[in-house]
Order: sequence, then C-alpha cells, then structure tokens
Amino acid sequence: MAKSNILIKSKLKKANALVNEGKLTEARTLYLQLYKTNRTNPEVGLSLAVIHRKTGDFEEAELISRQVLANVPDNAYAHHIYGSALQCLGQMEQAISEYKKAIKLDPLLIEAHYFLGNIYQLTDERELAAESYKVAVKLNPNFFEALNNLGAVLIELHQPIEAKQILDRALKIDPDSNQLLCNITDFYLLAGENPEQAFYYANKAYNADPNFVDALKSMGKYYYQKPDYDQALEFYRKAYDISPDNSTTGLIAQILERRGEFDEANELITPLIKSGNTDFQTLMTFSALSRKFNNQRMAIGAIEEKIKTTKFDKPSLLNLHSELGKQYDALKEYDNAFNNYQIANQLDREFNEEVVALNEIRDMNNTNREDIDGWFENYPADFWRKLPCSNNDSKRPIFVIGMFRSGTTLCEQIFSSHPDVAGAGELRDINQLSYKVGKSKLHDRSPASLENISQKALIDSANSYLQTLDECSADTKHVVDKMPSNFYHVGLISRMFPNAHIVHMIRDPRDVCLSMYFQRFSSQMTFSTDLTELADYHLAYQRIMQYWHQALDIKILDVVYEELMEDQEAMTRKMLDFCDLDWNDSCLNFHQNKRDVNTPSYDQVRKPLYKKSVARWKNYEKHLGPLIDRLYPG
Repeated sequence: MAKSNILIKSKLKKANALVNEGKLTEARTLYLQLYKTNRTNPEVGLSLAVIHRKTGDFEEAELISRQVLANVPDNAYAHHIYGSALQCLGQMEQAISEYKKAIKLDPLLIEAHYFLGNIYQLTDERELAAESYKVAVKLNPNFFEALNNLGAVLIELHQPIEAKQILDRALKIDPDSNQLLCNITDFYLLAGENPEQAFYYANKAYNADPNFVDALKSMGKYYYQKPDYDQALEFYRKAYDISPDNSTTGLIAQILERRGEFDEANELITPLIKSGNTDFQTLMTFSALSRKFNNQRMAIGAIEEKIKTTKFDKPSLLNLHSELGKQYDALKEYDNAFNNYQIANQLDREFNEEVVALNEIRDMNNTNREDIDGWFENYPADFWRKLPCSNNDSKRPIFVIGMFRSGTTLCEQIFSSHPDVAGAGELRDINQLSYKVGKSKLHDRSPASLENISQKALIDSANSYLQTLDECSADTKHVVDKMPSNFYHVGLISRMFPNAHIVHMIRDPRDVCLSMYFQRFSSQMTFSTDLTELADYHLAYQRIMQYWHQALDIKILDVVYEELMEDQEAMTRKMLDFCDLDWNDSCLNFHQNKRDVNTPSYDQVRKPLYKKSVARWKNYEKHLGPLIDRLYPG
C-alpha cells in the first residue's frame, strides 16, 4: 500500500511538472491514467478536474469534481474545485455556494477567497469582491493576482487612495505585468489629476504587447477622457477586431453616441439589449440613445428590471437611478423623475461620505458666506494693488467661469467655433497652481493664501500655464479654459495674467441648483446631493463674485444665460468684442462644431439654442421648498 502511494505521488509530481511547463495535453493524459486506477483518491480526481478546467473541458471538470465530492463531502478543496467548474459553466449562484462551503470548512483556503472575489467581480458585486480579495491578500500579502484585482475593484468603487496603495504593492512584485499597468491607468483616469501618468502606463502596456486587448482598451479610455474620440475609436476597434465582445461593442457605441452618430450607435447597442446583455455601461448607452429614437419605455423597463434583479454597488445603482430620472424628465413625468433623482442623491451622499471618510477628502463647500463677508473688510482693493504681479502681458487665455451647470460648456463651444479660438475644456492647472504659490493650504481659497506670494512664483506659474495652452493648441490666438470653479481663483488669475479675459456665466440660481442636483459630481462635492447645501454653496459663490468685482481691477464680462437664450447674436457679439475677436458667423452655428466634448452638456452643445432649460425649475417647484426658501428668504 505504501509503495502504491509512493508511485501515485511520483506520477502526480510528474504531471504537475508538465502543467508548470505548459504541457497541458501531456499532463491530462497522465492524470487520466492515474484516475482510471485511483478513482477514490481525491487528490488524483481533483487534479484531473483542474486540468479539464484549464483545457476548456468544463463539463468533465464538473462531473469529476462532483464525483470526488460525493466521496469526501467535507473536503474544502473539493468544494472549491467543484465551484470553479460550475463557474466556468456559467452557474454563478451554485459556484458562489460551493466557494462559501469551502471557506466555511477551511477559512484559510486562499484560492476559495480569491475565486469568490473573481465571481463577485464578474457579477458586478464589487463591494463583496473587495471583501474577498482583502481576505486573500491578508492570508498572503504577496498574492499578486489578488492585489491586482483588488486594486481594480477599488478603482471601480471610487476609492482611489486605497486603490493606489494596493496597486503600488502589486507593482513591487511584478512591475512588468500588462494587466497591472492597465489597472494603474484606470487609477490615474479616475483621479483625473495626472493624465500624463495615465498615458504613460497605458502606452507602456500597449508597447509591450500591441495585441493585448486590455492595453488597447486602456489607450481608448485615455483618449476618450482627453477627449479625442477619433483616437479612442481606433483603439477600441482594434480591441474588437482581436477579441469581439459585448463590452468593447458597448464602448464603441458610447463614443458614437457622444459624437452624435446615433444611427450607428443604435445599430450596435440594440441587439445587445434584445439578447439580454444588460451590463451597466450597455444599459447607460442604450438609455441615452433611446431618447433619440422614442424608445424610452424600453430603456426604463430594462433599467428597472435590472435594478430589481441585480445587486449593484452604490456607484452603479445611483447612476442607474439618475438615468431613470433623465428618462422620466424627458417624458414630462416630473414626480417620477424627482423621486429617482432623490434616490440617486441619497445613495451618492452615503457613498461619498464613505469615500470622504476613507480618503480624507475635504468637501469643497467649506467656504461659507460669513467667511467671505470678512474678505471685503480685511482684503479690500488696496490689498490686491500691493501684491506683486506677473510681468506676463499675454491675452491668450480666455477663462470661462461660473457655477457648475450655468452654461460654461455652451460658452466655450461658441468661442471655439471661432477660427482664432480653441477650446481646452476644464483645465485643472489654475487650481493646482494655487496650491504651489504663496502659502496656500488645501482648499484654502481666501485672499490670505496669497499674502506672501512672490513675483517669481507668479511668472513661473504664468509660463507653466501658457505651456499647457500650447499643448492644447499651438496655433490659435486664444484658448478657452472653462473650469467653472476657477471663480475661486480670479484673484490669482489677475496676478498671473493682468490682461486676461474672464467671462462669467450667470444663470437663474434655481435652474443651476436643480441641474446640479440632477447631475453626478465627484466625492469632493457632496453638497450637490442636498438642496439646502446647494443653496448655501450658490450664495457663497455669488458673494465671492461680488467681492472680485469690487476688489479687482481686472475686467470681467458677466454673460446671463437667459439673455443668451433670448438674443443669441447680440450676446455672442458682446462676448467676441470683449475678447477682441472679429465677428464670425460660425459662432452662431456652434452646434456644427465637430470638436469632441466630454462634459455633461455634450449633447446640448450639438443642437441649436433652445429654451427648454430656461425656468426648468418650475416643473419641480413643489419639490424645491428647501432650495427656494434658502435662496430667497422671506
């Protein structure tokens, strides 16, 4: 008997060596020979089941592992292998059950935790996936695959700081893993602060293997966010040619929808929906398209059914409810719309509070009106006149500022339709520079943060900013930076560029706040999920702009959104005159501008001006008591 066991172990060792060498066919032959004479040996049976799974014979893997399990029902590893076979056959619920049985029998079985994390990731249950991966990593801190997958899930859960820590650990173990490089790309795209790093890692993965599908997708994601939709489409289509799948089809359709190529996008996405493929991104793209083809009811039905039958993480669920809000709003079912937006905002707030607590992110809404009132007395015009000033006389930047959802994208689109102007989108440079000059602390936007500023710092900052504009457009006379929150930094802008053009978009506060409430923002803007806090933020913004108008010598053009809607040509002429630009008819036909736009207003700026968004708040007046009472007390 002992001699027989020694022989079995010797053959198993030889078969395992063949597996490690990648000789799976030879290994399977040897495992089969062993299994014929040792059917009651669980190690032999499970080894054969594993090799069947690895060679794609999932039914045999399921059959053999089930037979083994019948003989050793308390064997944790047998439950794990049986679960992995079921997973390969698409029987996800049964597979999860087997993994859990394995873990209950042996809580230290790392593979079961890891595979359970994988299946949760596949079924979009990311929070549960993260829990499983964390256990696997705790059991083996150098488990590369678990670290890599955990980092990817944390990115999808919008937990960038923890994700970066995990991915850095994985990077030390295998710095050349292409999949890891793609995950790091996703991190930088989520963080949004360093697109150059996103490109570096995506390009590194792509150069290492130009046919690696995830690297192609990473390059596509980078160019989508840039935005450069032509380049993004090129990479997504290469990925699809190599590995045609529904996910890549959805990515291609998403870009086509953004570009206004609705027919082609619809032809791609509708068959996926009809075949039952309703993953999150596919649903979102189909829903956006449905409003172009009067197919909203089908989209609403698909989303509501998916919400009922799928356990989504909070980020996905809140976006689905937000999309339902858009659909019901378009159908003029305003109560249903507001109810879904309210659910989305509650989920958004809960999720963002978790992220803020985890990542120590401070909310942007920390500048109250009382603090700003003190600016008028403590930092009058004389304070600014005594501050040093850059000697840069460039008029190239056009800063478009204002509240979010106040019409800044529309303003940029009008300007960028002029042949002498390019649109740069929402640049983060001014905000980042504000932390570098003087003694500014994070989110300290008061004039005090600039008290000790030097002329050299201002000159260096101005030159750095102009270099960014050159990268956006080397040839045009002007470049538009439409970061709305630059309204915080008008003082700094006035010191960097004394001759800068600043265009301030103003819109009815009720419409602005309602539009923000209906839109999803970053975790730094939790105030946008509460109507009262939105009103407080808007009142603070108004006070800040009053202060800049009073304290600074720099010229600021106020453009009222409603007046632009009422008399497009007159307001457009006023905007162009302010920036020393000659009249050009293209500015009236801004909707024909083919430049890529990647803001929530991407669809609106492809249409001629329409007044649908003016006084939109009246449709929801009965729900807006807290907002209106705060904005207009008494």
